[in-house]
Amino acid sequence: MTSLNWGIIGPGSIADMFADALVPSTQGSLYAVASRSLIKAQAFADKYATQKQNTPIAYGSYEGLLSDDKVDVVYIATPQSLHYQQAKMCLEAGKHVLMEKPLTINAAQTEQLIALAKEKNLLLQEGLWSRFMPCFEQVQLWLDEGRIGELQYICSDIGFAFGDEQGHRLHDPNLGGGALLDLGVYSITLSQLFMQEHPSEIRAMSDFGNHQVDENTLVNMRYPSGRFAQFTCTIAAQASNSMTLMGSKGRIVLPYMFWNGNKAILQQEDMQDEVIEFAHRINGFEYQIEEAMNMIAKKQICSEYMPHHDSLAVMQTMDEIRRQIGLKFTPDAECV
Repeated sequence: MTSLNWGIIGPGSIADMFADALVPSTQGSLYAVASRSLIKAQAFADKYATQKQNTPIAYGSYEGLLSDDKVDVVYIATPQSLHYQQAKMCLEAGKHVLMEKPLTINAAQTEQLIALAKEKNLLLQEGLWSRFMPCFEQVQLWLDEGRIGELQYICSDIGFAFGDEQGHRLHDPNLGGGALLDLGVYSITLSQLFMQEHPSEIRAMSDFGNHQVDENTLVNMRYPSGRFAQFTCTIAAQASNSMTLMGSKGRIVLPYMFWNGNKAILQQEDMQDEVIEFAHRINGFEYQIEEAMNMIAKKQICSEYMPHHDSLAVMQTMDEIRRQIGLKFTPDAECV
């Protein structure tokens, strides 16, 4: 397979993890990076000069990167309020897209991007890394084998206390801040994965604290099968950051930082716990990177690990939660 040239938009800490995971790849390499600050882009590019490649090209504008014919695929690592416009620019420029979660701010934006990807026959992949990890394949295998009997409900919580840190993006409604879109999305998408269905009924409540975004949000979801999932997400408290799947014969526990896919525990009454640990080859980003490149080679516009209809259903779920709790963003962020 021809090696792919990757471009990065948004050279922050998440982009660092992405670039680190890309370095060993034989399928692709980091070719260019773009930021609104050329100095920032150049500093990032300088870190990733390796024996395998020259220093990536630094661009001081997104348009500069997108006009480069040698860029095949773009990883977007900016705040979610920018995702729609940037992904639209990439697709219109003929570039494949792997984008950090959540795919967009709202379902209408997601629908527009999916339609554009189909029209252009280009990859549009939500990079929700958990969905590509071996840990969650193992959990699904236990469920399929009936190891905990019939799955009844799922409980999870996720969050950290960010305090009143000035300028943090999670406190900024202009950047799509709050606990739901950045953290609650993990509970929603993994519950969706394990239930193999989308919620038919949602009940949500939230506290906004001193900010214009949700600090603490609690959500109950009922599924067409009659099963339930509930989660809390927070940017004001130190959560347990665990997920438990309750079945008629046992349970599966995903312990601290459950979305990292490092460990799964099968617990059955009167039996010793079965514990499987998963050590990522690099940092966990390698799975989505490899899958994205495989999909491009197969001329697919998304992966079955995180298909478009699941990304859209997650956004529709979050739209309804936002409606119930009154979480609103700026018109610029919400535009289609």
